[in-house]
Amino acid sequence: MPIAGCTHNVLYVATENASVYAFDADSGAVLWKTTTLGNGESPSDDHGCSQITPTIGITATPVIDRSRGPNGAMYVVGMSKAKDGSGGYHQRIHALDITTGAELFNGPTEIAATYPGNGVGSQNGAVSFDPGQYAERASLLLLNGVVYTAWTSHCDILPYTGWVIGYNASTLQQASVLNVTPNGQMGAIWMSGAGLASDGASIFSSTPTAPSTPRSTRRTCRSTATSATAS
Repeated sequence: MPIAGCTHNVLYVATENASVYAFDADSGAVLWKTTTLGNGESPSDDHGCSQITPTIGITATPVIDRSRGPNGAMYVVGMSKAKDGSGGYHQRIHALDITTGAELFNGPTEIAATYPGNGVGSQNGAVSFDPGQYAERASLLLLNGVVYTAWTSHCDILPYTGWVIGYNASTLQQASVLNVTPNGQMGAIWMSGAGLASDGASIFSSTPTAPSTPRSTRRTCRSTATSATAS
């Protein structure tokens, strides 16, 4: 990988302190470092949940597209909160130049979504994505020019539902929204830290069942990526 006029074997690292590093894989030297935090922000607290602790910054494994931007793009989702104690949480998707760490495509984009439904937390026939209630734990999926994110809860702390939200890889504009439990609750997409799967046309994920069925059982959701409702 050519960086700063030299060719390197590069190791990319993303952290729960909301930092992204590019290391020379042979020498260990830092080639560049950047953050997903905005001004006046820190990584999120753990919401009283021990699953990701003590802070939540970048949890999901990023995805790289060597064909995007001038040098290739790395897509990263970062969580943060306001340092002033106002309680405002943010989830953002970033596209970073893999040779410099610079933001691409006028990013980052704030992650927000609504979906028709009467489930937990709904208002006026729609459920809304609350950035403080979710963690992006599943690895990002790049499919047909769209970067898909999948969302889970903090230790089953209600209210939450199951979201898959896609962003155009060239613009970071929202491309699709799917809620798998819009008329109920729960249904978070954990994936045990792995990613959404695809056969090139459909997306596959596992989600917890509704609370009326045994918690030990699981179901597999199959959705055609092109049929997700645009927001």
